[in-house]
Amino acid sequence: MIKQMLGYVWISFACVFGAASVSQKQPAIPLFDSVALAKSTTVAVVDVYAYRDRDDEVFLPFELGDLESMLFGAKRYGNSSGTGCVISADGYIVTCAHVVEHANHIYVGLNDGRKMQATKVFSNTKADIAFLKIEAKDLSYLTLATSKTQIDLGEPVLVAGNAFGMGKTSIFSGLVSFINRVVDGKVVLQSSAQIGVGNSGGPMVNSMGEMIGMAFAIPRMGGLSFFIPASMVGYYYNKEILKKDSPWWGVHVQVMNSDLLESCGLKDKNIFGVIIVSFADGSPAGTVLKKGDVVTEVNGQKLSTPEELDFFQKTSILGEPTSLKIWRDNSLQNISLTPVKKPVATIATVQEANNKLLGNVQFEENSDRVIVKQASDNGLFQEGDVVIAINKKKIKTTKDIDVALKKTNKGLSVTVNRNGMKLSQSFAAGDGGSFFSQSIIGG
Repeated sequence: MIKQMLGYVWISFACVFGAASVSQKQPAIPLFDSVALAKSTTVAVVDVYAYRDRDDEVFLPFELGDLESMLFGAKRYGNSSGTGCVISADGYIVTCAHVVEHANHIYVGLNDGRKMQATKVFSNTKADIAFLKIEAKDLSYLTLATSKTQIDLGEPVLVAGNAFGMGKTSIFSGLVSFINRVVDGKVVLQSSAQIGVGNSGGPMVNSMGEMIGMAFAIPRMGGLSFFIPASMVGYYYNKEILKKDSPWWGVHVQVMNSDLLESCGLKDKNIFGVIIVSFADGSPAGTVLKKGDVVTEVNGQKLSTPEELDFFQKTSILGEPTSLKIWRDNSLQNISLTPVKKPVATIATVQEANNKLLGNVQFEENSDRVIVKQASDNGLFQEGDVVIAINKKKIKTTKDIDVALKKTNKGLSVTVNRNGMKLSQSFAAGDGGSFFSQSIIGG
């Protein structure tokens, strides 16, 4: 009887203690149900086929069999296939810019079997993001993750796409293997999901079914894949499609070299970042930062390149404080920066008809600087370049560009500041072909 009573006491104690232990655990991790995720994801994924008109070849989308398309379509006709993801019920689709670049006609194949012609409504080759529009309503779509979405190292993910251009959506799984890696001038997510050619533009979703990234590159060594963060897709979607105000810091930075690290007292402290060199007029950063400050973290995430700071700026939230860690006066300090709406700037456009060498480039005049807002394909400019000189003439306003271009004959030389690096570039074209050269002269 006594043993039985002691047994009841022990069981009661164990239950109470066990309940207390459970209550102290971290919140439960959402179950990664790959079957349910596959169903909810694939309904929003589309096959993308882009092609150019040629005099001697005709490409008929969707009339070739899947295997024949894979073996002959891309190589035989020089066209491209990829993946897209529906991100709105009224027919907006995001894909990679390189999938639809130079295309005269774009078609998409929906998960329900419909084939539709799509219109390219926006493309940014540097960001490798393009938006397509189809005339459809009540479509299934994926929700884009924002900068507030928690993405963890080792988090399981599912990737969907038109693998190898075979048509119909394939599913891949993997883990988030690196966060905020800089690849090809872009801040990207890295995953162990082994995707194939044709997956470009395909979504990567988390356990909640949110799109956290878009596939855009596969390293040659294989075993890895890179994804443009959905928060960057959201930045361009809100800015270019929904026409919403974008967050703006108004800060100009430079990459830290060994001399700067030593002068700031950081060389032996294993602290990296970007150094503040100037501010735009009306900059909210100018009220809390100083020239010479070194930004080392944004919202708890370390950074060491201007590309990373640009990413954090674009994916910050308008009107909401962003926490920064900076190195100032030989110590690390925490400050708060609230992004604002960017002031209206004077914009001038140089049309291709005015200068065939320069191409169609759009410049934005801001204070005493001229910035490239949209670049052409000849490589002289990239979006975000600060124009220092054209044909040896210093550029301070867009009017200076018009004057400099009048001296252009068959060649152009430009000097730009690109992410803190000063570059000198030349381009010439004539009967014997074209010539392009580039050299680093500072930074």
